[in-house]
Amino acid sequence: MMKKIIAIILLLLLVCSFAFACKTDDEHVSVRFGSTYVLSESFDGLGVEWGTYEDTNKMVKGSWSRVLSAVDHLNPSLVRCMTNLDWFVTDFSTNDSEDDYSDDTWNYNFNNKQMTNASDILDYCQAHGIKVAFGVWNVIGNADPDLDIYGMIPNASADPRWAKMCADLMEYLVKVKGYTCIQWFVNTNEPNVIGKVGTSKNAYNTAEKWMQGVKNVRSALDAVGLKDVSIIGGDTTTILASQIYLPQAADELSDILDNYGVHLYVNNNQIEDGSYEKSVRKLYADVKKHDGDLGKTKQMHIWEAGLLTGKNSTTDCNELIMTYGYGLRMADYTVQSINAGINGIVYWDLDDAMHFMYNENSTNAKEWGMFSTLATAEIGKQEYRPWYYSSVLLTNLLRPGNTVYGCRNLPKGVRSLATVSADRTKGGVVVVNNSAKVITQEMMLDEELKTEGKLYVYLYNEKTLKLDENGFVAPNYVIDGNLNDRIKLTIPKNTVLVVSTERI
Repeated sequence: MMKKIIAIILLLLLVCSFAFACKTDDEHVSVRFGSTYVLSESFDGLGVEWGTYEDTNKMVKGSWSRVLSAVDHLNPSLVRCMTNLDWFVTDFSTNDSEDDYSDDTWNYNFNNKQMTNASDILDYCQAHGIKVAFGVWNVIGNADPDLDIYGMIPNASADPRWAKMCADLMEYLVKVKGYTCIQWFVNTNEPNVIGKVGTSKNAYNTAEKWMQGVKNVRSALDAVGLKDVSIIGGDTTTILASQIYLPQAADELSDILDNYGVHLYVNNNQIEDGSYEKSVRKLYADVKKHDGDLGKTKQMHIWEAGLLTGKNSTTDCNELIMTYGYGLRMADYTVQSINAGINGIVYWDLDDAMHFMYNENSTNAKEWGMFSTLATAEIGKQEYRPWYYSSVLLTNLLRPGNTVYGCRNLPKGVRSLATVSADRTKGGVVVVNNSAKVITQEMMLDEELKTEGKLYVYLYNEKTLKLDENGFVAPNYVIDGNLNDRIKLTIPKNTVLVVSTERI
């Protein structure tokens, strides 16, 4: 009893200190989560782009263990891992015919640094039960028409050799190496923006070419016994462009696709005014009109999630990823996405050292990561960035198989959801207060939980984020209680609050 009294006193002191620090009026909210508003009966979880590194020699010496430690704490449920075919395809010989590729030959080199790194990533995913979407960035020669020695650009992924190469790569990874963690194949990155490359003879990639490529790859995968590997439907970028590809794909490839995947990068104002959620909800509804199984046996995932505000188009870096505001808005992005029907999200991305602006000889890394292991990076950029910590809170709370509950009629700038594990022993609540007001939220969960009666409370903002002695997130405080109790918590302005039945 004494412990409970002390916990209540500490909570009241903490609430009072937050209220005193903020000179705006509190806004009181009462939320009841339950079976009347279920967003997902079996959530697929959150994850991160953890792609094959272009050159691991550019990493800080001995940093791989640090990468693994970061992923340990992030605890992703999903990983998107992309590679390039021209890292593995060798000894290519063409018959010089533009119409007949049947005589073309090539070999593979699967004993190089890129495959070693890809295997390191997949080893980790296999050991930790992480579902992987593995794919190939684009057809060989896409970045430079002078290197289009295979002549693939005009036909894009509809080129029959593309299907053969992709199936050979997947056969090696799944059947030879045994990576059953690979659940999906990504049939080119963002096919809607490949566009014309170089001279005018190189045609635009089109929805028709991409869909023919999907059919070709599906047949090639089936031929090597990989019927259980699905294909991501789209992997297209931006909402408007996705609406061109996804409904058409849902209409014509519904017998092939079980995951309608998109990349969504949005501006801060779209997050803050909630218009992002409305746009995603519309996209989801447009696809569902063409495939009624969406939301039942099929799902829509975001396979690259990020913010456009702060992007430097010249360097392809985001100059705001060092700020706490980036993490706040990405958490808001996450909740809005789930509210709109998205059943899995992969954040772009993990480590700056994975990708460079032009090619592996470039020293200009794409700075979008949660940290950097690039040897030439400034010290501050090598550290964990604030949005790594906000992501850790969400990836550990929103676990695969969980039921996710939503709520309505929240104040402007406030989003919230609750989640419970399938066995009803774990769960929690996330509240994003992306407003200039202090929010006092009274909440409870109708679904009965079997928990020990302790709640770990985390507050993410520049002043309140708490880290342990190892530099990872720690709870701001622990209270006695249960999600089935009526709990009253105060959330400062511009803050992510996470309440969990387990320590994250």
